[in-house]
Amino acid sequence: MPSRPRYLPFVLTLALGVFTVGCNSDSTDTSTSEAEEWAAPAEASAPELSEEELAAMAKDLGMTVEELQAKKQMMRDSGMWPDEIAKALAMGGSPEALFKDDVATNVEPPDNLGDLVFFRTDKEAELELKNLIGKSNIVLVFTRGYYGGSVCPFCVTQTAELTANKPAFEERDAVVLIVYPGSSEHVADFAAAVTQTDREKADIAAVGWPVVLDQNLEAVHYLNIAADLASPSTFIIDKEGNVAFAYVGATRTDRPSVKAVLEQLDALQPQADRS
Repeated sequence: MPSRPRYLPFVLTLALGVFTVGCNSDSTDTSTSEAEEWAAPAEASAPELSEEELAAMAKDLGMTVEELQAKKQMMRDSGMWPDEIAKALAMGGSPEALFKDDVATNVEPPDNLGDLVFFRTDKEAELELKNLIGKSNIVLVFTRGYYGGSVCPFCVTQTAELTANKPAFEERDAVVLIVYPGSSEHVADFAAAVTQTDREKADIAAVGWPVVLDQNLEAVHYLNIAADLASPSTFIIDKEGNVAFAYVGATRTDRPSVKAVLEQLDALQPQADRS
């Protein structure tokens, strides 16, 4: 059995305890209000890693101490909370490490999702979901939108990962729609974060997948996924219009990974095509 990194107990302490005061939680305690569930954690102090612990962590992650410090700062700048940074470092050093590979449908969506209508930002036109059904498998990914004065860093990470793996989705005859709840006022902030460019130069088309607006939150309320603006949610609709997968996150990091979504799409392929 490989030896446990010397820094790991410290990181896990941060992840599981020190910074979790007021943080959103997977706890089933129903006394926590929705506002508290999605609120940022209260500020807390914690001892800094020693030089030896920093060096051990950097070595385990395959980077220099300077690169590790830069990664931590980048995650802080993106809007990640201290407990999320600690968890991400403990799980490999990237925000997407917090997403789930092993997921199953956890809600029963309403019927007639084909009736949903969005506004496609790159074409300045309405998009009726029913017009896509039968042409491709549809992966409907709801982001949390712009809430609390910032773009959700995990919506940005999730979207960037979906775009980076676009060929894998196309191989499975699937199209991804990124749903941005609310008005178009801050779509440029989202595009800038995903494409890592200045807001003034941000191009929504550069995101890679179509970004569609749920301007009046009609889809959010129809699907019962309201939280602040929306809970991070993923729905897969097959070519027959059936909802093959539905997952609504309980926290802002609670999302299926790209790997998990691709596996769900693989399950839709005819048996002969899976070999």
